[in-house]
This record gives sequence, C-alpha cells and structure tokens, in this order.
Amino acid sequence: MTMQTTLKFLYILSICFWIGSIFFFSFFAAPSIFKVLPRETAGNVVSDIFPKYYLIAYVCGAVAIIATLTLRFMYNHLSGIMFGLRVGILLVMLGLAVYAGTVIRPKAHEARTQMRSVTEESPNYPEIHDKFRSLHRQSAIMNSAVFLLGIAILFLNAYTYKD
Repeated sequence: MTMQTTLKFLYILSICFWIGSIFFFSFFAAPSIFKVLPRETAGNVVSDIFPKYYLIAYVCGAVAIIATLTLRFMYNHLSGIMFGLRVGILLVMLGLAVYAGTVIRPKAHEARTQMRSVTEESPNYPEIHDKFRSLHRQSAIMNSAVFLLGIAILFLNAYTYKD
C-alpha cells in the first residue's frame, strides 16, 4: 500500500469513525442509557462517557486535517477549491467539537451538579435548570452541526471521487 493510499484511508476512516460515534451515541447509547437507568445515574454514565466522546472528535479531526494537508502538499491532491472547502469544513467541525467539549461540557456539568444540590422547590432551581437546558441545547446543536458537516464532507468525497 502506498503512502498516498494510506493517507486517503486514514482521512476517510477518521471522518467515518467520528460521525459514526456521534450517530451511535446520539441515537442509540444515550437514549438507551436514559431509558434503562434512573435519571441521575444515567446522567452520571453519560458524564463519564463525554470526555472519551470528545477525545474521539479531537483525534479524528486532527487525523483528517493532517491527512488532507499532507495529501495536498505531497501529492497535489485536490483542486484548490476542493482543498479549501475540505479543510474549511474540517476546521469548523473540529472547532465546534473543541468548543463543545472544553467550554460547554464543563459548564453543563457544573449546572447539573448545582441542580442536584438543590430541590426542585428551591427558589433558584428554575434558573439553574434553565441554564443546564440552554447549555445542553447548545451542545446538541453543535454536535448536530458537526454530524451534518461530516455527512457533507463524505458526500463531497463521493462526488469528487475519480476512478
């Protein structure tokens, strides 16, 4: 196998693995965890998974970007427009994942911890709950955007594939 083939394989594998992990976690793992376990326990399980979930995004995003840059500069792979589009999409995907994992996730974890320290009847519970819901919504939107951009970049790869 040539170096060029290896780089193309790593590029495709990293994107497929990345969006596959988003798909599996969002549509199968998290819903099942919350269906089977009590809410607080389910929250603990998901909180334990999140650092690993985001690590997958960071590693896969870095591998995809490095493979793309290496292919472009070593093999003049892709036209300037397609190269720019691919790198741009990957940078946005990785940026969203990093922001969701390093900024939103810790804030949501903190809000969830605060919610557990007060009762639902506490005067500040609605404010804390709303904060958590807002952070959760932001995270879900960012993860959805990463997923959709990943699908788009795979479509671009299929569209520009040459025999």
